[in-house]
Amino acid sequence: MERVLVTGGTGFIGSHLVEHLVKKGVSVRCLVRESSNLRWLEGVDVEHIFGDVTNYDSLEPAVSDVDTVFHLAAKTKSLTEEGFYQTNVKGTVNLLKAVIQTNPFIKRLVYVSSQAACGPSWDFTPVTESDPSNPITPYGASKLAGEEAVLAFSSQIPVTIVRSPVVYGPRDTGIYEFFRIVRRGIRPIVGWRDRYYSFIYIDDLIEGLLLAAESEKAVGQMYFLVTQSGVTYRKMISDIASVIGKRTVPVYLPMSILILIAMVNGLISKLRRKPSVVNLHKVREFWDRFWLCDGSKAMEELGFSPEVFIREGMEKCAAWYREVGWL
Repeated sequence: MERVLVTGGTGFIGSHLVEHLVKKGVSVRCLVRESSNLRWLEGVDVEHIFGDVTNYDSLEPAVSDVDTVFHLAAKTKSLTEEGFYQTNVKGTVNLLKAVIQTNPFIKRLVYVSSQAACGPSWDFTPVTESDPSNPITPYGASKLAGEEAVLAFSSQIPVTIVRSPVVYGPRDTGIYEFFRIVRRGIRPIVGWRDRYYSFIYIDDLIEGLLLAAESEKAVGQMYFLVTQSGVTYRKMISDIASVIGKRTVPVYLPMSILILIAMVNGLISKLRRKPSVVNLHKVREFWDRFWLCDGSKAMEELGFSPEVFIREGMEKCAAWYREVGWL
């Protein structure tokens, strides 16, 4: 890779990818919206092109003269299913068409997807790339439709799809919310049975994305990138409490209460016209106890070798949160 376009480069994952590419000496161009917060790209030597994946006219200049595209731009929260579709599906199709029209000899387009596209596992057996997809939320359905669009263009563009499970690390605000709760001495326990997840630390994910972009074996393929599977929700909370040195008191929250909170948030969101983090779709995801995926294909075919496991990852998060004053 010599010249790369990153969509979604201002976000948590995208900004880490951009920073890593620049350190490797790659020329990086970012597609950014006028309303984007550029705080994570301050001081990073990148080219900014203002545009949006939902606006086709802004994409042709963005994709010209690059050899690789990392497509991370996505809508993760929306009041309507149409909102997810416009960005995650139509936006992806716009990008693919712009590449074919403007840069048909591109070396690779990497579509960054999510386990939400295939849905949870049925039990302790992690899902694989060949298992049928069963998304359970509008967001997951839109990411699956985005994957299908990418594969539909695979005869014209060399593409690779990467699915990630729970991603965490510095700059992430999702796991940070649990740090905030634990810091108050609360150990939240939702439901009576434990839940199991696959995780990937941000540095491992970035390494996997680079391998996926550069490997000839990856053309036309899909990969789960996983650092660690089978991590329980209680283990995650316990590790957070341990790394910040906080004694906690368990607070049990029945699913029925969580559903009620989500319903109230939903009404407030409609009034404010702003989606809430805790909504019925998130509760639906949390209802399923097994979000496990199998990362062995990426290890075997790409040589992917994750290094940062959950305890060390939480220590790194805590150190960064303290450094920037979040803790």
